[in-house]
Amino acid sequence: MSVLECPSDLTLISDEMSIGDVIQDIIRMGPHEDPLHVLDLDDVVRKHYGWCAKMPRVKPYYAVKCNDDPRILQTLMTLGTGFDCASKGEMERMIGYGVKPENIIFAQPAKSIPSLLYARSKQVSVMTFDGAVELEKIHQYYPEARLVLRMRHDSLKVRCSLGKKFGCDPIVEAPELLRYAATLRMNVIGISFHVGSDCDEHQVYYDAVKIAKDLFDYAKTLGYEFSLLDIGGGFPGDNNKPIDRYAKAVNVAIDHYFPAELDIRIIAEPGRFYVASAVTLVSFVDSKRVLKEKQPDGTEKLRMYYYLNDGVFGTFYCTAHEAQPAIPIVERKVGAKEYSTSVWGPTCDVMDLILPDILLPELDIGDSVVFENVGAYGQVLSCRFNGFAIPKVVAYLRESTWKILQELNAASAAISARSIDSSDGKLLVTHESYTPIAEATYLV
Repeated sequence: MSVLECPSDLTLISDEMSIGDVIQDIIRMGPHEDPLHVLDLDDVVRKHYGWCAKMPRVKPYYAVKCNDDPRILQTLMTLGTGFDCASKGEMERMIGYGVKPENIIFAQPAKSIPSLLYARSKQVSVMTFDGAVELEKIHQYYPEARLVLRMRHDSLKVRCSLGKKFGCDPIVEAPELLRYAATLRMNVIGISFHVGSDCDEHQVYYDAVKIAKDLFDYAKTLGYEFSLLDIGGGFPGDNNKPIDRYAKAVNVAIDHYFPAELDIRIIAEPGRFYVASAVTLVSFVDSKRVLKEKQPDGTEKLRMYYYLNDGVFGTFYCTAHEAQPAIPIVERKVGAKEYSTSVWGPTCDVMDLILPDILLPELDIGDSVVFENVGAYGQVLSCRFNGFAIPKVVAYLRESTWKILQELNAASAAISARSIDSSDGKLLVTHESYTPIAEATYLV
């Protein structure tokens, strides 16, 4: 379609208004019964602009699993990204939105047979594998697939190490698998890796690209001419974590080992980078308890328990299971004393503990507690345990950005009508009227 219509569940705001202003308005209208995820789509657009400016040779394939809010997905479609899908359901969704199969990578090394058959029926041909049994399964059910061998290369500084589950050893297993693929006459087109989720070191990307180049060279001895390098995800996305050092390491590595004249297609699978800082949680204190704790010297010390309307079965799954920091922002009332505090979620489960021990000013029932950087996995891992609602997402976008997205959508439709591939993921960067607006960090 050539005209992008503003969905009813998206609120356009003036360019002079900040997302902080929006959050203040939400707090003033509160307290709200359910927790609210305030989605700043301008932040997603800024992230895309930054990615394309800092890593121009690397096309992003957004990891749908990270946050599958339709407004995020449709914004990224308009901006020209590809999509990393890990299930039949994710592929169905993106194809239903109109994403072309060549703009999807089925990045799931352990695929079900029904998902393989679905991918084949929709011509989603690029997919990963990391073992002989998976290779045999693909050979049986999708022999014309274009395969990407996923090797293991773990960072030691990650939120979650994915190499425990996926990725073959690049020294021993990878050559064996390539030889086996050659005997099966399977079309292997490249190498992928994933250093782990929310990586805190940049050099690991350079090292992984170097190892991948060795596998490219080895594959050539088997008659393969690889054309794709997938550097995976792991890029941070919090508002205080720029990716400059990661981009530098990646650019140096690919320029050295895969110079542009080799015409190797290079992609990545960022998820957290695109959406972590785009969502802010506005929660409220539902209940409060004051405890008197006996100290070793016989004195008593007050401790506050606050029970929020969101918890580890909602936004804070990764806080409980992956040590994702949760930093509360509260109003500091004049004269309020600070107390040792425990912050709990609303359910009956004793594991529903967000912050075991933190110093906070005293709060009252109905007060707001705001958390930034909750866009990555905070929504998709939520459940309705105990009958509590999952966070409600309210989305906002500046009017000028909306106009640009409309223009990009119209341009993409016109190009598609001429049967030209418009999916280089750089549409926004070349849009002369776009100027990224630096959003100030929200403060109560």
